[in-house]
Amino acid sequence: EFRRVLFRSEAAIEAAFDAASLAFGGVDILVNNAGLSISGDIADFSAADYDLMEEVMARGSFLLSRGFARRIRQQRLPGDIVYVASKNGIAVGPSNVAYGSIKAAQAHQARLLAAELGKDGVRVNMVNPDAVIRGSGIWAQGWAEGRARAYGIAVEDLPAHYAKRTLLNVEILPEDIAAAALAFVGGELSKTTGAILTVDGGLPAAFPR
Repeated sequence: EFRRVLFRSEAAIEAAFDAASLAFGGVDILVNNAGLSISGDIADFSAADYDLMEEVMARGSFLLSRGFARRIRQQRLPGDIVYVASKNGIAVGPSNVAYGSIKAAQAHQARLLAAELGKDGVRVNMVNPDAVIRGSGIWAQGWAEGRARAYGIAVEDLPAHYAKRTLLNVEILPEDIAAAALAFVGGELSKTTGAILTVDGGLPAAFPR
């Protein structure tokens, strides 16, 4: 509920940027990483659940990116925005129309901002993870049970299920996503914007194309 209040409140977001600017002397990196997932067949899916996900992910990242752009223009310094999107914005799966479509909207939001903010020296890039189960709050909120039902397997079999469908046969961990975000903002990719970095173990259905 806290997340919903924060991402619905423009004043709270502006106050957060003010506090960060005072604490650190400005802002130069924004990582849009907040998210939640609710799985279900479209015939039974509630509009309220759709609205909640849209508010946190698509609308929330829009408000945060807007606040970041305002600070960057005041500072007249370059910066980076990283969207933690999802392979679900490209690849399709069962009982996932709400989350997948909102993630696709979020990804295109990043592309549009890359085009708009280039003149301000802001790079906007995306990380596309898949199935980060360990250490993820999303999976602790019923998402795991919903995905297990969709695939007809037990919840405890999900990590192995997701690993086996990748080309590298690996499980994706939170630190893998952090490393990808760092790659975009660490200085080595200072001439890259509008890009997608997949961190999914290799899923041909989710290859950007």
